[in-house]
Amino acid sequence: MDDSPQDEQGWPPPNSTTRPWRSAPPSPPPGTRHTALGPGSASLLSLQTELLLDLVAKAQSHRLEEQRATFHAPQSPPSLPPALPRPLEDKEQLYSTILSHQCQRMEAQRSEPPLPPGGQELLELLLRIQGGGRMEEQRSQPPTHIC
Repeated sequence: MDDSPQDEQGWPPPNSTTRPWRSAPPSPPPGTRHTALGPGSASLLSLQTELLLDLVAKAQSHRLEEQRATFHAPQSPPSLPPALPRPLEDKEQLYSTILSHQCQRMEAQRSEPPLPPGGQELLELLLRIQGGGRMEEQRSQPPTHIC
């Protein structure tokens, strides 16, 4: 009989040098396990299971190696001309372009304020009293909006 220590399921202790992992017990405990194939077949199944797992692990590692890509870095990076800093004029030109476009948008959205009620009649009355010519002489053009 084997005198190596085993737990209640027949497993060797984890720090045992017999088997570093607990995939399956090395052999069934004496007199406890009999399969349809006979008393020694459990050990054979354990060995076959272990061999199958080893085969699967090897196949997967080979498959990973086949899929691995190699990267060859160039010895010297391609030489690029040093980038010249943009002059301040470009930034100022961009700022003025943005500002003028925003100003044009504001002007396009502007609308005339409505006249107060009766305002139109008041203007017509003033025109009749002061005469049409005098009012036209005093008119000035409104300034154009420049931002």
